[in-house]
Amino acid sequence: MKKIIIEWKHFDKQGKTCDRCSQTRLNLKEVIRQLKKEYLKEGIQIEFQETKLSESRMAESNQILIDGEFIENLLPNSKAGKNYCGSCSDLINDPKGCHCRTIVKENNIYEAIPIDLIKQAISNKLGIDVDYKFTDKKSMKIQVLGSGCATCKKLYEITQKAVNDLGLKEKVEYITDVSKIIEMGVMQSPVLAINGSPVMTGFTPNVEKIKKIITTSLKTEETPSKCGCGGDCC
Repeated sequence: MKKIIIEWKHFDKQGKTCDRCSQTRLNLKEVIRQLKKEYLKEGIQIEFQETKLSESRMAESNQILIDGEFIENLLPNSKAGKNYCGSCSDLINDPKGCHCRTIVKENNIYEAIPIDLIKQAISNKLGIDVDYKFTDKKSMKIQVLGSGCATCKKLYEITQKAVNDLGLKEKVEYITDVSKIIEMGVMQSPVLAINGSPVMTGFTPNVEKIKKIITTSLKTEETPSKCGCGGDCC
């Protein structure tokens, strides 16, 4: 049986990693969960390797290698980049700020590596034609609710950026019907809601905070595997 090794490298500090790496991990788990059964039929075994990095190797964080080849080299019109990562800056308490890896593909910048790109890269490496889209992946309903004021609209724009940076496909819904806010039991606007529940009230200009709220909500939605492996073996 042919084996393909998917290695994911990420910065780890006492069991914690940054928001973009956390989202990449969730995306990788979903890809592996879906592809393991599909590829076994083709006589291909997927092996997942997680490499935890110290602060001295942070430049390598959030790398995905497929049989030793960088994911960006397996995707057309793609390259590695880097930008400011507030989450890592907080983890290492660096006042100068930390710049972490991104994937740049056709003018789109991905901080967390999206499911579709991971699946496409694996398929390209193996030379197997598959649909890059998952039809049964759980989706999130992300909403910004407000009165229509400039502050509410700004939160909507920041939330859109956070979703794009995380490589998510979800659309952010902007609702200006105040009665919807009241129905949620909230008397302040704007409101950020995920899957119908308010997760933040009031405005913040901090896109990193919004990313953290979204990734935390995604982790909450995860269902633990029955065998306790975290989804890596089944």
